Amino acid sequence: MVLLQYVQQYGKNKKVTLKCYNTQDITEFFNEDNEYSMLYRIDNLYGLSQNPDTKDYIMFLEDEYCENCGKQCTHIVEKWCELCEISYLKKNFTNWTSGNEKINNFIQEFQLRINNYTDIIVEWIPYNQFDNIKEIGKNDLFTIYSAIWKNGQLNYDKNKRIYKRNLKNQNEIVTLKSFNSQNITEEFFNEGNKYSIYSHQDDKIYGVSQNPNTKNYIIVIQERYCENCGNEYTDTFHKWCKSCQISNLKKNFTNWTSKNEKIDKFIQEMQLKIDCYDDTIVEWIPYEQFNNIKKINKDDFVTICSAIWKNGQLNYDEYKKIYQRNLKNNDRKIILKFHKLQDHNTDEFFNEANEYSIKIYGDNNRDNKIYGITQNPDTNEYIMVIENKYCEKCSENLHYYTWCKTCQLDNLKNNFINWTSGNKKIDELIQEMQLKINDKLDTIFEWIPFNQFNKIEIIGKGGFAIVYSAIWKDGPLFYKEKFRRTSGNRKVALKCLHNSSQNITDEFINESIFS
Repeated sequence: MVLLQYVQQYGKNKKVTLKCYNTQDITEFFNEDNEYSMLYRIDNLYGLSQNPDTKDYIMFLEDEYCENCGKQCTHIVEKWCELCEISYLKKNFTNWTSGNEKINNFIQEFQLRINNYTDIIVEWIPYNQFDNIKEIGKNDLFTIYSAIWKNGQLNYDKNKRIYKRNLKNQNEIVTLKSFNSQNITEEFFNEGNKYSIYSHQDDKIYGVSQNPNTKNYIIVIQERYCENCGNEYTDTFHKWCKSCQISNLKKNFTNWTSKNEKIDKFIQEMQLKIDCYDDTIVEWIPYEQFNNIKKINKDDFVTICSAIWKNGQLNYDEYKKIYQRNLKNNDRKIILKFHKLQDHNTDEFFNEANEYSIKIYGDNNRDNKIYGITQNPDTNEYIMVIENKYCEKCSENLHYYTWCKTCQLDNLKNNFINWTSGNKKIDELIQEMQLKINDKLDTIFEWIPFNQFNKIEIIGKGGFAIVYSAIWKDGPLFYKEKFRRTSGNRKVALKCLHNSSQNITDEFINESIFS
């Protein structure tokens, strides 16, 4: 058997592997072919052919074999071969050195751990690769620095099938942990082995370096330490430090006020509850920030309005490491809950406000988010600014932010007069099924005119029914802001029950309900 590769790309010119059998024995070929098709998906096996000169049979396979060693790639889509990459790294050991045998062995051991194309190639990194080096912390063993790694890490290029540096990784912020001694001890290696080469983890190691002035060796890891306080980030992936962000919020207390001590205290307490980068920063929001205010409900104490918040909420920017407003949140639709705040109902206001969550997905059965407090300058009413979860038509809670069960049931009921099957029992069945909807993803059960179906073909018969396949021209109703048909020419099954042509039996009704 010989493996060849046919090199072309895309569509007609697709790169494939040819598996050539050095035999004209058709029995042996079929045995191999059957074994292969059992082991692999059908889309990996494109077809069969024969060499007209040798008469040997050939199998056409997906391009999944390494061009260097002829073995199947470890990762087929990325064309990454673990054996060959390990071999390349070993051969490259002679092309670099740290000047210290123990350090060399440490780096080499890390390199030989790779088993995925996304794994990090731990390197010996020359110290002159680092810019903007700033000390941010220190302990007995290590001094911690923030730095810019000019060239950045190696990445696997599946097209060229090599590791190389790309523009995306240039000028990457990294952390340097400099060992406070020129004598390498087990403590240095124990620290290095805490880190991972797996790209999806947030404790990645990139390599080892050495300060040419102090001769101290340095472990180069992903950015893990806050430049302001020197502590590890609360959330390494998003570069978010809770203690620093809490400190920034406290410092900012003097830059805003509601002119009501209790309101200020409530907002401050809500701000200091944050423990995640995407928690909502509850704010005092000037009333002029709201446009298009529409009343949707009112009682003796509360008025509910929808409105557009011009600037929108604060979001954490992990690159600038600050909270700021971005264009994505401009002109956000929100709900304003107006309260006639007086001494006798102050507690009620705050008790209700505390029922709302600052978490992006809610917490402890509190689904609605609160964004802040504002005040109508004309009426002096205090207003909660909350997530848009109220229907503008009926003021009931929305499902999935856009779908109102109450209004959709009303729409379906009002539409009963616009269709009929011509049979009372069928009409009642369809109406009953429609009124069972409880979610915007639920199917709308309908009366469907028979002329909506094309290409009707029998696909099965039973004792009680004949089953047909058919193409439904318009397709079913789906909800997207409103109910609409978006998937025409849909293949469906039609189940025609025997003896149901004239009289609607309980059997027919039960079959429809429980199908």
